[in-house]
Amino acid sequence: MTSQIRLTMLVLAGALLASCESIPYLGADGSSGGSGGFAYGSDLDGSLNRKDREALASAFVDAMETGASRRWRGSHAVGEVWPGGFSIANLKSDPATRIPVSRGDLDLQSSLETELGLYVLTRNSNVRIGPGTNHAIAEVLASGAGVDVVGKTADDDWMLVAVDGVVRGYVFKNLMIKAPGSELELAGGPRRQATLCREFRQTLRRYSENDEWTGAACRSGSAWRLAMDEANEEFAPLVLTD
Repeated sequence: MTSQIRLTMLVLAGALLASCESIPYLGADGSSGGSGGFAYGSDLDGSLNRKDREALASAFVDAMETGASRRWRGSHAVGEVWPGGFSIANLKSDPATRIPVSRGDLDLQSSLETELGLYVLTRNSNVRIGPGTNHAIAEVLASGAGVDVVGKTADDDWMLVAVDGVVRGYVFKNLMIKAPGSELELAGGPRRQATLCREFRQTLRRYSENDEWTGAACRSGSAWRLAMDEANEEFAPLVLTD
């Protein structure tokens, strides 16, 4: 192996590690027993059997996908899942931090350079649901509006922007400039793959025992998994399958 080829392989390996090292593993997908299901966070989690967990998992995933509440009934327990608002994870220095998002249909397939800081729009700007003019316009932001660029597509010049702490969509880079006073600030974090998340509320009843709790789940491929945070940091990483 020549030194040039070896150097190229090392560079590629380093880039791969940089893109993966901060990706959060977001808990369990509900398919396994023990404390690895969607009832994690409930005081009654440990009392559910396999049929209970399977019924909950089916209702949970359906609620996350459709946005409608779902009731479920297992062999010894019943419950209901209420889906809430959307957010995005893996764009901050702590990858488990979730940023609220105005809609759940944003195109998040592109690798993003993160945490680019504050910008100002130089003209009325279309905000699109994906990085390209082929994507639908979500809204129009007025000239002079301030935006926080939480991500920039790695292959072109589309910026994922937030306003007042809520991600709105993509704006083309040429429609904005660095905010006055922030031009000399160092900005730009590692490249990451954003993860769509959704808040939820659940109730569970087993015989005379009742519980209610809230949380969030994040989607990778076709799998929904409970969001990692201080409350469930003991979750071990699980392999996701599409």
